[in-house]
Amino acid sequence: MSGHSKWTNIQHRKSHQDFIKSKKFSKIIKEIYMAVRESGSNNNSFRLKKAIINAKSLNIPKITIEKTIQKALKNNKNNYKNLNLEGQIQGISLIIECITDNSIKTTSNIKFFFHKNGGRLFHNGTLTHLFNRIGIFSIKKKDIPLSMDDFELISIDFGAKEIRKDEKKMYIYTDFKYFGLMKNNYEKLKIFHKSIIQQIAKHPKYISKENGKKISNFIEKLKENENIKNIYSNMVIK
Repeated sequence: MSGHSKWTNIQHRKSHQDFIKSKKFSKIIKEIYMAVRESGSNNNSFRLKKAIINAKSLNIPKITIEKTIQKALKNNKNNYKNLNLEGQIQGISLIIECITDNSIKTTSNIKFFFHKNGGRLFHNGTLTHLFNRIGIFSIKKKDIPLSMDDFELISIDFGAKEIRKDEKKMYIYTDFKYFGLMKNNYEKLKIFHKSIIQQIAKHPKYISKENGKKISNFIEKLKENENIKNIYSNMVIK
């Protein structure tokens, strides 16, 4: 029986991993679709470039990527849009970024999940003041055609709020309002970079390990919704 039980557990874990992978696959395909709808097949579209890189990291076939791009260029029926939701559970605030072609259904599903677990959704704008929207750039030092001092100075001119570095990379933090300007200026200088936009809590809320584990599990289960792209919280586990 023990051998059978072990095999069953392995199969269960594999099925769960396959399920998560399929959800990630679906999210990335949607992101490619939206990037194309936003800017066409523009090779300079940062959003499209990033989506394709993410797709390749999951070993999504090139032909699938190309079909998605062509479908987005031709099809006007599937209209994926960005949808941001705000919620709380056990006093922890969450910002949930979604991609969906059915805002009502997506909102309803997420609202039900919150209520089932003792949380609730709020009207948009209720919790956003608790977070700062920032841009983060990651650049390999070898890709910078300037001295490090000059690079730091021009980055400050572009709007950098903070600059960190390690042996191989530079990390530049900026307010969201300067994100587009910095990205365009780095591209003009042909400085290859990776960048993300994140919601950072202004006043983190510290909670115990026990409660932190419960909320972390809640967030992980919430992420299984294929329409959810990112989730940000003000939680810090002591």
